[in-house]
Formats: sequence, structure tokens, C-alpha cells
Amino acid sequence: MISSKFCASGVAGALCLFLSACGSSSSGERQASTPVAPRQVVNLLAPGQSGFVSTDGQLQGSATGEPGDYGEHLDDQRIPYWSFEFKPGEFADVSELVAEQPIETVQIYRDDFGVPIIYAETAYDLAFGMGYALTADRLFLQDGARRLARGTLAELTGPGDVPADIEARVLTYSEAEYQAMYDALPQQPRDMIDGYVAGANAWVERVQSDPSLLPAEYALLTVSPEPFTAIDVLAAGVFITRAVASNGGNEFDNVAVLQALESEHGREIARAIFQTVHWVDDAQAAVTVPVGEGRFSNITTPPDQRDAVFNAMADYALSLPPGLDRGMGTGDAEVPSPLPLKRAAGGLELGTRLRRMFNPAGGASYMAVVAPERSTTGNALLINGPQLGYGYPTQLMELEVHGAGFDARGSTAPLLPVIGIGYGERTAWGVTTGNSKTIDSFIETLDADNPNRYLHDGQVKDMDCRDETVNYRGSTGMVDGVPGVPIGPASFSTTVEVCRTVHGPVVARSDDGTHARSVQYAMWMREVETIFGVLDWMRVDDFESFEAAMRRVTWNENTMYADADGNIAYWHPGLHPRRAAGGDQRFPLPGEGEFDHLGTLAFEALPQSVNPEQGYLANWNNKPAVGWGEGVGGQAGSTPAGADQRVTNWLEALASDPQVSFEDLLAMDRLIGIKDPRARAFVPVLADYVSGSSVPERHATLLEPVLAWDQNHFRPDMDITDESATDTVGATVFDVFVRSLRTELFADWLPDALFQQMSRLGNHEYDVAPLDNLALRILVPESSAITPVFDFLGERSPSEVIAAAVDRADAQLQAQFGGEDVATYTRVHHRDDLCSLTGVIGPCITMPHQDRGSWIHAVAFE
Repeated sequence: MISSKFCASGVAGALCLFLSACGSSSSGERQASTPVAPRQVVNLLAPGQSGFVSTDGQLQGSATGEPGDYGEHLDDQRIPYWSFEFKPGEFADVSELVAEQPIETVQIYRDDFGVPIIYAETAYDLAFGMGYALTADRLFLQDGARRLARGTLAELTGPGDVPADIEARVLTYSEAEYQAMYDALPQQPRDMIDGYVAGANAWVERVQSDPSLLPAEYALLTVSPEPFTAIDVLAAGVFITRAVASNGGNEFDNVAVLQALESEHGREIARAIFQTVHWVDDAQAAVTVPVGEGRFSNITTPPDQRDAVFNAMADYALSLPPGLDRGMGTGDAEVPSPLPLKRAAGGLELGTRLRRMFNPAGGASYMAVVAPERSTTGNALLINGPQLGYGYPTQLMELEVHGAGFDARGSTAPLLPVIGIGYGERTAWGVTTGNSKTIDSFIETLDADNPNRYLHDGQVKDMDCRDETVNYRGSTGMVDGVPGVPIGPASFSTTVEVCRTVHGPVVARSDDGTHARSVQYAMWMREVETIFGVLDWMRVDDFESFEAAMRRVTWNENTMYADADGNIAYWHPGLHPRRAAGGDQRFPLPGEGEFDHLGTLAFEALPQSVNPEQGYLANWNNKPAVGWGEGVGGQAGSTPAGADQRVTNWLEALASDPQVSFEDLLAMDRLIGIKDPRARAFVPVLADYVSGSSVPERHATLLEPVLAWDQNHFRPDMDITDESATDTVGATVFDVFVRSLRTELFADWLPDALFQQMSRLGNHEYDVAPLDNLALRILVPESSAITPVFDFLGERSPSEVIAAAVDRADAQLQAQFGGEDVATYTRVHHRDDLCSLTGVIGPCITMPHQDRGSWIHAVAFE
């Protein structure tokens, strides 16, 4: 039996953990053995399982200011998380728990943290329990996900979200198309969807009859929850899959950058700068597939032709008429004004907060697996930490299911009747966003006489067009600068024409009416297929079956695997375009046919590693393998890769420990969350600089704390409740130096938008930015396989640039801290916001930044 509520992972890796085990010990041989394997499992979901705040809970929490007073299980995992603790995560012993039975054939138990444990005999009944329990926990969030996916958010929040609803209608599928997807589903996936919807609606019926169960957000917005449908589930699956598991379509960000560079520096210098900053493939970048164990590529242009292709595609992109960067399909539509209204009005920024939740800036995830020969137990280990931001609630929800062939525990997202991240009896798996470019922009040449006709393959073709009507509520407008609240029913509407070409949805049209931009998704019409593979994950017991399931997923979510037989594996899966050789992923493609995709890459051609010789694998959204192109720019999640990335924290920790215990793995999770990943490369650079014969005394004094620093951005003895808590002098000086180095090398050459974009860290405050890897390549050329096309050093030596950056950092530190006393240079540690979806209902606090998963699970087979 589990003897403690939490299991702490200390600095030395001590773990207070007593878990129950069932069955006999696995031999560790890589073949099928016993049907049930004993293991150690811990997990945590910060800040808690529930997202439910009642009207009474809102009053109580507002009165006390205590987050936990807003609702049960809303906040009970926050302090343990920030204290580096875990809770037991093994399958629950329900013998002493009392089941709720929403229908006779479904039993729902709840553990001490409110996690639902569901038992049923059929797939329909099991999914019924999932829908019922998770809607009880997160009804308002499920409703928000449904509305984002369907383009009906303005029916809840008012006119401010009409542009986002129009964008959703442009990019997603029609009602008839969703119905056809549903009709084509095999029986079990359909049963899972139908059961989930029935369970969710059973809870909605309870809420409608019992006001105490109504989430306070509905009272605030003066609406009632509506029933869910099967199409809502499909649409949510498409929306969430696209948000976290596909990338691209933003090529016009790069076009704008190139235009700005050429305007300032002229063609030759501009293109040299662009190629240096937006590099495509560094063979020395940190990768997940071990170097020497596989080379994979999604770049079809031969290396000796890439410069010529780049220039040709850049010329083409710069020749395009204005307007293709914006349009209804990019969220750039007019906000209707029935009252009239200002643009900012629209429901307490709920839409913005929801969109940020499902597509967080710089969101990420990490995972690692260890083979039996590298573990102390002689069995496999796995850890996964999806990073989807913090809030009340978070996107992920925990659950456990048993029945209809499924035995699994883990986490899922709103309206998805699967456990997408978790573990079964003999298997464990984790996922991270892949970040490969799977969305491309095509530029269509329009018929001069008909804007809905275009040229393709030598023919003039008709676009496939339909009308979409977006309904919305009115609003009170702006009052003293505060966004108003929506009022009344959704009695207003606007109708837009939505069109597609052979490439996909038309998202924008040029101002002169001669061209249109379509976006092509590699997953187009196939997103739902991923559910087939994920459902298999929840029930398979061996490697061969899991690999077969991997072949079924269409999304680009890196996946790692470990099992009771000792296998470990990694895949960079999904549908990836096989592009025409004459195109450059960084720019839009001509749409007349010559650059059309040539199918998709075979599963065997995708980055993967099974039981690698080195005995471990790690991924943190990094480049998957040598040869794989990742440098398309334009998004924080799609940036050029270099030798130093977040993942180097994991790779260094795993490589340095020849025998990894479960306690070690949890200690590594703590370490990677607080260690500054820039320190590995830049502290030695500073040490070399300080050791020089002509270093100014002030520089040596300033950098001495950096060289003695433990390289952690987070101080272990920090009071996590103190919003003014500070970091060490070494961490403070180092951070200011790295940022000063970026400015010293690049700010005079790059447009501000590009400089900010390539310095962007998203929600990884102390991460390695792309410009940091470029700076390292310039200062330490052997760190990269790429020679910069443009010389940012100019007439200066590396030592002179470092000295100038130290001077710049010193001036900033003296101004910030009021003098030359280095001992006073202690920054306030960055804090992350934990707020509710509305910003009004529920808590809103901050916690100190740790670069760790917002859901973490770790498994050690024994």
C-alpha cells in the first residue's frame, strides 16, 4: 500500500516512496514475459485536477485570498510541485473507495487528489465515465475548447472574438465534412466518442438541475452550458492536434524580415544576414537520435543547390503583391460593432486566454528514457514533462481507466476520449511537440475576371467555396479602459465566404486581387486517424504492438516509449510533406503546380531510434536527428537548432551517470528545471576571457561570481511564496551578460522585429535563444558545422566583442542596482502567472519560474 501522500525528490535524489507492486518481477529480457509488471510510478499535475469554481467557492476564495478556498482539488498539487515533490501514480487501490455510478454499468472512484478512476465493461461505458468525470472537473474549459474548435466562441464572449471564429471556420472543416468523418469511424472509436458525449451531457443535465454545480464563469457571462455533440469532439481533436502537433504556414514573417533587411542593407548583405540567422541544418546541433545511429532528412533540395534555390525563392517572395500576409484566415477580420464597440471589447479577454492556453508562446515538453543496461535495476525508466503553461485550470487532466481491453493512467486534453500521455501495465510513453514544418503556404494566381478561380496545372479551376455565418453576442463596450462583458443572446451575426483550392484553405488575398494564399496541412482530412494509434497505446503490452500503433498516428508529436521487457524507443512521427526540390521551406511556394507536394515521407524515413547503443534518449522539442531541417524561422516553436539547446541539460545529465536509478531520474528532473542551459557553453567562454593577460580588473571582479556559480538560475533555498525573492549574483550577472552579447553582436544589423524574434524564449525565461547559438558559432567556430555567411564580428576579435559585452552588462547592472558593488547584483527571480481563464473567476497568483513540465510522470519498471 502507498504509505505517504507525497514522495519528495531531494537534491541528492533521495525519494520518499513506498508503492504497491503486483505480479512477479520482469527479467528485463527483451521479449514478452509476465502479463503484469511491477514498477514504481509517480506523477504530479500542477496546480490541481479540478477547474471547477462554484459561485460559493468564488465568494469564499475572494474573501480569504487562498487559492485552495476557491474549490476542492483546484490547488492541492501546487506547493508540492514547486517543492519538487511527487504523488504516487500507480494504478489506484479502490477497495476502500466508494464509487459514484452515473449509470449502472459505470463506476467512478476518486483518489485523494480528485483523480477519477473509471471501471466499465464496454468501450462506450468506459468513455461515458471519462466524459462524465472530466466534465465535472472542467466543464467550462471543455466548453471553451469546443467553441475554439468550432468557431463559436463569440456566441459566448461577444464581438471581440468574431475574427478568431472566422479564422477557425476558414481553417477547419464544414459540418458535413465532420459528419462524414464520424460516419467513417470504426466501431470502437465511434463508441468512445458517443460514450464520452453521453457522459459529458449527463453531467450537463445535473448542472442544469442543480445551481450549486454551475461553474461561476457561466453566472458571470449570464449563459448556461449547452450539450456536447460528437462533432464537437472531432473538432476539438482537430483543433488540439493542429495547435500542438503541427507547425508552419507563417512564411510571410520571413518575407517581412527579408524586405526590412534589403531595405536597410541592400540585397547582398541582407541575404547573407538572413541565411546566417535563419540557418536550415547544423550537423552539430543537439539531436535525439544518437549521432551515427541514423541520418534522416526532410530537405529535398540537394546541398549544392540550396543557395541558388534560396535566392530564386527569395526573389519570388519579394515580387508578390502586398496583402497576402493578412486575411480572414489569419485572424485579420473586422470586429463588428453592433452597439457600437471598440476592438478590445469582447468578454474579459477570455478568448485570448483560451487561445494562449492551447497554443502557448514557446510552449514545450521534455522526456527521457533509460535502457536496462544504464539503470540500477536492470530495467527501463521513462519520464515525461509536457509544458503547457500554468493556470486555474491547466489544459491537461489526469485519469485512470479499466475495461474493454484498456488499462491505463495518465493525462488527456479537453474533449479527447483518450489517455494521450501515460502508462499501461507493461508500457509507458511520453510525447513532446515535434515542431517540424508540416504546413506550407501556396500562392495562387487568380483569374482576372473571377476572384474565385485560379490557375493550376495549366487549367483555370474553381475554388470550393461556401458561406459561414458567425453568430455573436452584444457587449457593454469599454468602461474606464476595461473590456466590457457580453450581454444578451447571440442575436447578431456576420456571414463570410470561405474558399479552398487544391492546396487547402484560402487564408488571404492580395490587395490588388491578383493572388491568393492557401495553406496546405500535411494532416488535411486525416487528423482524426491519430485517435486510432493513441487508443492502441492504451491497451498494448509489447513493443511490436506499440510500434504498429505509431504507424497510425498522423500528428507530429515526438513519442518515447519504455516497457517491462526493457525496450526503449523514440519516434518523430506523423505525415511530413515530400516537397519539390526547387522550394525553400522558409518562403511561400508558387501554386501553379510545379511546386506541389510529392506525397508524404514513409514511416521508415522519419527520425527514430530503438534500443540505442548509448542506452538513453532525451528530447526537449529539439532537432530530432542529423540531417533533419528545422530552421524555418517565424515562430518561437520553429527556430534554428544549434549545439546548445534546452535538451543539453538532459543529455549531459544522462551521459554523466552510468547507472541511473529512479531517484536519479527524479533528481535530473529537478536539475534540468533549475539549471541555466546557456551556462554549459558560455561560462567556459568567459573563463577563457578572464584568463587572458589583458583583462581589465573590473571585468575580472564582475565575472568572478559567474565562474564560481553553480549554474542554476533558481536558488534552492528560495522562499517560493516571496514575490521579491532573489537569485544569486552569478546567475544575475551571467543573464545580463548573455543578453548584452546578443545586443553587442546583432542589434545594429537586425531589424528590431527579427532581433526580438530570434531572442525569444517563450515560457522558458532562461533558455538558449537562437541568437545565443549564433553567438557561440561566431565566438567558438568549432561548436558548429556551419560557417556564418555574414561576418558579424567585422574588424573586431572575439575577445574584443566579449569585452564590449561585459562593459555593456556592467553599465546595465550598475544602473539597475545603483553602484559598483557586485555583491548587490541579485535579480528578482522571474515568476510565472497562475491565473484563471477569465481573470475574474478563480485565483490569480504568481510562482517562481522552473522550466519543468506542468504535468510530470515517471515510471521505473522492476
